[in-house]
Amino acid sequence: MADVLKKLKGRGPREVLTRAGQLLRAKAERVGLPGAVPTAPPGLWGSEASRNIFAPWAAEPESFVATLKDRWPNHAGDVVERAERILAGRFDLMGYKDLDLGRPLPDWHLDPVSGKRSSRRHWSQIDEVSAAETGDKKVIWELNRHQYLVTLGQAYLLTRDERYAEVFAAHLADWFEQNPPKIGVNWLSSLELAFRSMSWIRSWFLFDGSPQFTAELRRQMLRFLYLNARHIETYLSTYFSPNTHLTGEALGLCYLGTFLDGGAEAARWRETGHRILAHWLTTHVREDGSYCEQASHYARYTADIYSELLLLREREGLETEPAHKERLSALFDYLLHLSGPDGRTPLFGDDDGGRLYPFDTRPVDDMRGTLALGAALLGRGDLKYAAGEPGPELLWTTGPDGFRAYEAAAAEEPNDLSKSFADGGLFSVRSSWAGDADHILISCGPHGFLNGGHAHADVLGFTLYVHGRPIFIDSGTYVYTADPEARDRYRSTAAHNCLTVDGLSSSRPDGPFSWKTKANARLIEWKADGGAARFCGSHDGFERLGVRYNRAIRFGGDHLLEIVDSIESEAEHSFEVNFVLAPDITAALADGVVDLGAERDAEIELRLEAAATGTGVFDAGRWEIENISVSPAYGSEAASHRAAYKLRGRGSIEVVARVTHKPRSISG
Repeated sequence: MADVLKKLKGRGPREVLTRAGQLLRAKAERVGLPGAVPTAPPGLWGSEASRNIFAPWAAEPESFVATLKDRWPNHAGDVVERAERILAGRFDLMGYKDLDLGRPLPDWHLDPVSGKRSSRRHWSQIDEVSAAETGDKKVIWELNRHQYLVTLGQAYLLTRDERYAEVFAAHLADWFEQNPPKIGVNWLSSLELAFRSMSWIRSWFLFDGSPQFTAELRRQMLRFLYLNARHIETYLSTYFSPNTHLTGEALGLCYLGTFLDGGAEAARWRETGHRILAHWLTTHVREDGSYCEQASHYARYTADIYSELLLLREREGLETEPAHKERLSALFDYLLHLSGPDGRTPLFGDDDGGRLYPFDTRPVDDMRGTLALGAALLGRGDLKYAAGEPGPELLWTTGPDGFRAYEAAAAEEPNDLSKSFADGGLFSVRSSWAGDADHILISCGPHGFLNGGHAHADVLGFTLYVHGRPIFIDSGTYVYTADPEARDRYRSTAAHNCLTVDGLSSSRPDGPFSWKTKANARLIEWKADGGAARFCGSHDGFERLGVRYNRAIRFGGDHLLEIVDSIESEAEHSFEVNFVLAPDITAALADGVVDLGAERDAEIELRLEAAATGTGVFDAGRWEIENISVSPAYGSEAASHRAAYKLRGRGSIEVVARVTHKPRSISG
């Protein structure tokens, strides 16, 4: 109780009442008070009217399947291949590939990476953050989101092979038995209940008509959907994680309230979900379109969530507030300018490997499916230009009407080569919108949202593409709670293209989702002219060490990239200017400079050089190339390198680093 009171200290009255009510309700469930766990009303059923809302393929399934097979000849085979692997008990979850989760039935409480199995206790008795007992809950939850059931449903719709329906039915029946109401890790997070509910509702219509999807199995699903709705409504993340946790839960309530034929309760869930989403949109998405958590992956999540809300309301014939479309369109501007020339988006800030739409199987940093969705919903030709040829996920998501809207839109090259998102402190410049362009993203903004749970210590960092290839990258995320040391290492300043002082970070972590100190950024200059730009900014993250610091960046023009780090310090310190290389970029020291190259791309012949000046520089500085790991997706690592320019000194120091094209030798 002392811990609870400590958490509530200093909170507002509404938050205290909400949290106290949630604690009391959880206690009542745990001790088994009568009525604490709700009972689904008799006669509960799925609304037939929701078929056209959640199943855009259902109106003309034969035509839908024919379009898929005609437009994307390999798609059916890809879906069947993934479904067959599921039948064999093999799963790809986030960045983990080919996990063996058991056959014929998965172990719903097992983290297959650590081998730890969570206990069958009341959900409130399981630590949300600690991995000591459960292993990585993210891995357990990703399986239990049941998005793979949608893959089985796609395979069933495409083939009418009852084997997929048999596994769907067997997995559901076993899940209901092994996860009784309120017991175990799969009841711990309301967001996970929301995602699982959305998967079940999508699956309902994909397997509709199969004899395996019996009336009894449907009744069981409806009972659990009702319990999910009541649980989400009671344990909303309003004061725990008012980010994509809360908006994902709200979207889940919209799904549940629309699908369940539940009278006043269903109407309340639908309206609650919509009210939450409408309220938080202008907080999560700033006026300039930037996303509040300083994490590109969660910006994409937010775009998907609000796009899905727009789809649902349009299919129901309900009004969408103009502000919703305006702010969503601004968010799509943000995603558009974050995207790299190769169609991938740098994953700065946290990346949890999940996604809203199970239809989209592209790599997690490929957000072109979301850009295509925005083009279809908002009629924007610039988004279509960036999205390119649509994938089958667009038809699965929007249905024939949305797909026809995308096809009808004229692709238009975006007008701006440079874009300032000053509210979010993100600055984007590219040489062109071609696939072989140079592109830089610069970070000089706030340290995330609230406690900065998904932010990294990357202020004044940048990512760089040259000739359409990523050269300097963000190191990624790797894991959240499973490995505390790795968690801090991947979000440290040294894991980004930033300056460190004495090897320390500009912001200091305090647990997996909070910070002891946060660096405050200040924009000094931003001038852009087409594909060239000058930037200057500062932050106070090293003032605790007596170090004042600012960074100027010049992109385009005489030099491909020039970085000037200006340092003021009365005491002696070690300084490192770090450059994190993409895994396929080679680095070699030669005559005091770093030569960069890439296999299978002769255009990537670059030179990275640096020089330090100032009366207090104790040595001329030196380059070191270090072996590191980067994380392309949650749970996965890849070998790479970091080039670090190192020096010691005090007083006024200026370090100038340049990236130029390596002079080509002239042969006779």
